[in-house]
Amino acid sequence: MKRFRTLLIGILVMSFLLSACNPAVPIENAKDVKGKVAYITDPQASQEDLAKMAEANNQFALALYQLLADEENLIYSPYSIYQALVMTYAGAKGETEAEMMKILGLSDNEEAHNLMNALNKVLQYAPDYGDDELQPLVFNIANALWAQKDYHFEQSFLDKLSANYAAGLKLVDFSKPEEASKLINTWVAAQTNDKIKDLIPEDLLSELTRLVLTNAVYFKGAWRNKFEVGNTKKDVFNTLDGAQQKVDMMSATFEANALVNEDVSAAILPYLGHTYAMALIMPEDFLAYQKAFDTDVLESLLVDLEWKNPMLSIKLPKFEAESAIDLKEKLIEMGMPSAFTGSADFSGMTGSQDLLISDVVHKAFIDVNEEGTEAAAATAVIVEEKAMPSPEKLSISFDKPFIYLIYNTETKAVIFMGHVLKP
Repeated sequence: MKRFRTLLIGILVMSFLLSACNPAVPIENAKDVKGKVAYITDPQASQEDLAKMAEANNQFALALYQLLADEENLIYSPYSIYQALVMTYAGAKGETEAEMMKILGLSDNEEAHNLMNALNKVLQYAPDYGDDELQPLVFNIANALWAQKDYHFEQSFLDKLSANYAAGLKLVDFSKPEEASKLINTWVAAQTNDKIKDLIPEDLLSELTRLVLTNAVYFKGAWRNKFEVGNTKKDVFNTLDGAQQKVDMMSATFEANALVNEDVSAAILPYLGHTYAMALIMPEDFLAYQKAFDTDVLESLLVDLEWKNPMLSIKLPKFEAESAIDLKEKLIEMGMPSAFTGSADFSGMTGSQDLLISDVVHKAFIDVNEEGTEAAAATAVIVEEKAMPSPEKLSISFDKPFIYLIYNTETKAVIFMGHVLKP
């Protein structure tokens, strides 16, 4: 297990687009407000605790994957989603906190944020390649809070996020939702090298919106063993329904962690610097394997791969994929329904139970080619003020005999009383 956890931090995290903290890009027309606690640049955590945090993320990742399994050419960043939810969890209380704690695999609302910060620090480590001509690995994450101006948020909530996520508060006016959407989308595009655009649809925000928590991830890495462009040829790819299509298939031969057995063919392709890699997993029975795919299956496979290092002849299709996912129903199904209802308790944000999550949206992009991989993702958690319940609508026609009375409203003493049988 110890060996797996080391591998988990060093390799698996990239296969799910994990990330590291990077300051946000200033956006015009949004006033920045910082927490009173400065960002902690050197968070402390044990290797065991870091491994547990990575494992919690991956359990969340695979549980969510089961709910996204029907998506075609799926790409998503569970870590982006996970971190946005952990930031939101910082303001949760009561049943809402308990539900979020369970699906996020956490046990302590205070320590979780320190561990997120510490894990980000590990993941942002930039190795020295020893060759200035090689493309450096780019790996950025940014967090920001977009809050309704003149609306109260607890200082402890803001401090927790600024201290652990470098997440400044940007004051906007959600009474102008189109303008607020444009501000957030401009920020997201800037953090993702313009790969993620229009994260916030035009109709997602409203006058009831009080807070949007955003996370953006950008990755660009070169293969340790590149595919020569001249070796890319048209070849057959067999689809799940049995059809065949011609695609651009890259090919190369090099030593790699790889295996083939009766259930699966798998390989790990590292990026320059050896701190990140892509795991490729091709089951013989895709649907059956997909259905059973959980952290135990993944752990066993990665441990097996660690000890296999053949000379691998590999063919891999070039591909691009984009996904736009509305996560509200998925998260409810995973076990945090109260956060989206009138019973939501985010009193850690405002000091009162006046907020709920109206939606969680996610977009992701990936491009895999001969040189390496470029990928980006962004997540937004939309927090609204609970609307006052609509008054019950009734229609009454006094078209038959009725009683009436006149009474004192303070003492309830009836002064007059009677009935109408025939007006």
